[in-house]
Order: sequence, then C-alpha cells, then structure tokens
Amino acid sequence: MKPLPHVLLATCCVMALVACGERKTDPTLPPSTDEALKSSDMPLLPVTPGDRWIYQTRLSIPAGVTSPGAAEVNTSHERVRAYLGKQPAAEGLPAVDCFEVTAPGAPAEREFVEIHNDRILMRGSLIIRPETTKPMWLADAVPFVVAGMKAGTAMPGFRTGDGALSRRTEVIAREDVTVPAGTFPCIRLLTTGRDGDLELRRTVWFSPKTGIVREEKIRYRGDKLIFREIQELSRIERAK
Repeated sequence: MKPLPHVLLATCCVMALVACGERKTDPTLPPSTDEALKSSDMPLLPVTPGDRWIYQTRLSIPAGVTSPGAAEVNTSHERVRAYLGKQPAAEGLPAVDCFEVTAPGAPAEREFVEIHNDRILMRGSLIIRPETTKPMWLADAVPFVVAGMKAGTAMPGFRTGDGALSRRTEVIAREDVTVPAGTFPCIRLLTTGRDGDLELRRTVWFSPKTGIVREEKIRYRGDKLIFREIQELSRIERAK
C-alpha cells in the first residue's frame, strides 16, 4: 500500500478531538437506568500493557480525491492497536491510558483515554511524525462509552466556538456483531459532526470487556463521498 498524502492521513487517523480554544460541552454523563445491565458491562475494558487488538481494515477513496485525476483507491491492510499503559501526551499533561495504533503507510498514532470501571473518556491523540509539535488534547474529558447504556442514550457532545469542529454521539442499539474474531455483544455508537467543510459519520461497535470490534468511518464534502473506512477485529493478543 502506497503512503497516502499527509492531509488525508490526518483525516483518516486522527481521533477527531480539538486541541485548544473555546468549546461548548455538556458536563453531565448519561444515566445508566438498567443497573443489571450496568453491572454486566463492568469492567468495561480490562487491559494490561502489551495487549494488542489486530484489525482487518478496508479503505475506499473515490477517484480524484487525493489529487486531480487520481485513480480510485480500494485497499486492505492490517491495523494494530496496542495498549502502552499510562503515559502523558506531552510534558505538563497528566498520565492517562495510552494506545498506539499502527498501519502500513501511515505514521503511528497514540490515542489517550481514561479507562474507568464503568466508563471510558476521550482525552486526545498524537500522530508520531517530525512535524508534530503538540497533541490534540481535550482539557475536559468527553465520554466515549458508559456501562449500562441503552439505545437512545445521547452522550455529551462538544463543538468549537466557531462551530468549525463538532461531535455528537448517541447509542443506536445493543446487538450481537460477528467479525473475523467471533461474535460479540456490542453497544453500537453513532458519532456525527463536522471538521470544517467535511461531514463525519463514525459508527463504533464496542463490546464490554473486549473493546472496539468493528468501526466504520465515512466522510463527505457536501454530497460527495471523500472516503469510507471499515475495520473489523481479527484477533486479540493478550500480554503474558
């Protein structure tokens, strides 16, 4: 697989968090109304440094997107998400749970989250390349998944003061999903929002105690599809 242009790599890889500036967020977490369901979900994601999640990834880009006259892109590759333990995203920032994501033709990316027994909160990301000067970091953590969530639950969203970047997430369903690694009970989350003139639709199937087992990311500019990426869990390698 040939490396993609840097702009497209950033679009494909960044976890879509805002680095700084004014944000409007809802600080409340959605209620878990089903205590039995909440109990069965916990712990949401038990992890040990060295754990690895391996995904089969398919990327589709229409003709003419990467450059004028460029051919259509349809590629498949392996993506690895490895848990590194607790690390700071940069000097002066707190140490939080850190995952490193690697794929052929793309710089490594680090994802920073807070993993609690009953919830996972997003904190930021960092693409590892020479021109990167600072991580994308949220001063206020944004909930990603909460134990006991049911269909219809809306998560706190955020947007920049100028509205150029925004995210809103809701639970669509709880359902079983089959991927190469097997069949898993999942919470299906849909995130919608904007990155400037780009519209995002990201669907994640998160299985309590396992992690993300399937993810689909689609971006549009107006009515035009920019890219579609689907990743499915093929296996988990637990640290010894």
